Amino acid sequence: MPLLILAFLGDVSLTFTGSPPLPPPGESVAPSDSAVASMVEGVLLWYLSQGYPFAGAGMYFTGEDSLVVTLVPGRRAALEEVRFPDDLRTRPGLLLRKLAMKEGDPYDPGAVTRWVDALNRMEIIREAGPPELFLGPMGDLVLFMPVLEAPLGWFAGGMSYNDASGVLGGGELVLCNVFGGGRRLEIAADATEWGVDGSFRYREPWILGSPLGFSVRLSQEIPDSGSVNRSWEARAFYEIGDLEVSGGGGAWYGWPAGGGGQRYDYAAAGLDWDLTRNSPQGKRGFRGSVSTTAGNASGADSTWFMAACDGSASLTGYRGALGFGLGIKAGGVIRGEWLSSGLRRLGGYGTLRGYPEDVYRAGEWGIVSPEVSLGETATRLYVFSDLAVLRTATGIERPISAGGGIRGTAGRLRYDAGAGFPLDRGPKDARFYLSALVEI
Repeated sequence: MPLLILAFLGDVSLTFTGSPPLPPPGESVAPSDSAVASMVEGVLLWYLSQGYPFAGAGMYFTGEDSLVVTLVPGRRAALEEVRFPDDLRTRPGLLLRKLAMKEGDPYDPGAVTRWVDALNRMEIIREAGPPELFLGPMGDLVLFMPVLEAPLGWFAGGMSYNDASGVLGGGELVLCNVFGGGRRLEIAADATEWGVDGSFRYREPWILGSPLGFSVRLSQEIPDSGSVNRSWEARAFYEIGDLEVSGGGGAWYGWPAGGGGQRYDYAAAGLDWDLTRNSPQGKRGFRGSVSTTAGNASGADSTWFMAACDGSASLTGYRGALGFGLGIKAGGVIRGEWLSSGLRRLGGYGTLRGYPEDVYRAGEWGIVSPEVSLGETATRLYVFSDLAVLRTATGIERPISAGGGIRGTAGRLRYDAGAGFPLDRGPKDARFYLSALVEI
């Protein structure tokens, strides 16, 4: 019969014996009847958490300095039901699909631990857990999962300013849990020097309760005076743990200012992963994405094969009040001629802070953005640098900017305000930016 010494009560040894599973070692406590009773109660609660609600314990002394506790785990219970708060807006099936256990299965505490972790990584959940267990009316376990949902969505706006270009900005409306099904709707518009860019995106996260979903996107942009670009794209995606695999296709149409239409019909594939966790300072951990496209591109008088890729990754960590972050963006056309009006616009908030918005047109690019922040909460001071290598129509460019700011929260408001400047020009050419997000 297996034995496990859990603790020592002063000069009295406490030995647990019985059928497995046996609880892990405990801590030493002062010898007393109440201490022993409290320890046994804790052991029975441990059995309940492992799926053994009918466990029992008996105590007897085998000598003046030896107390034996006999344990009987009893029957391992099944999962009878999963319950959520009555005011839950989200469909329970959307949350249960991440639980690797269904009603009627033997209760698995490891599956529940992984489920809580997965729920806390969902955008529509602000906090989940700790779970509670009860004995159900059918003699098995009822699992109650406390859930604090995130807001239904948000409205976000941003702007930047310097003397040369004045004020530029834009906004977006995001609904991230439409009809309680985790569906996402995004509508965005940005004012540029030449007009207004706009986009629409819809994402359906599940089809018939499966990890399969789809998304559609429509967009229009005005890259410079007299040019117009329009595109559409549709993708299907499948969740595999923390990884999302997607595939689909679309078309891009461009009308450059110099005349002559351009078109790019393509197939697309991508990977997205999110290993971040919530913390008092904000998200911490690693997340990234990579997407590739390949298809036929045509100009006014010719057609050729073109392939492009686009990727990004970010890593955030904290050590006490000090935080460290690193962001990487890279991409470009890896085969074929560049579409003149389809070059990536870079500059301004989100890419190269401190430079004018969309000042660069790049066919290939790489940007590294290290950051150091300070603060005990999500409200933090930070300094940053954006270092880039770009291949443009005129050759290789190496813009570098630096700056600092403050980001934080105030109720339903999240904000990011700061300034950056090109290192080759100095603070006299600084650009100021402000981004604000209001939860709905």
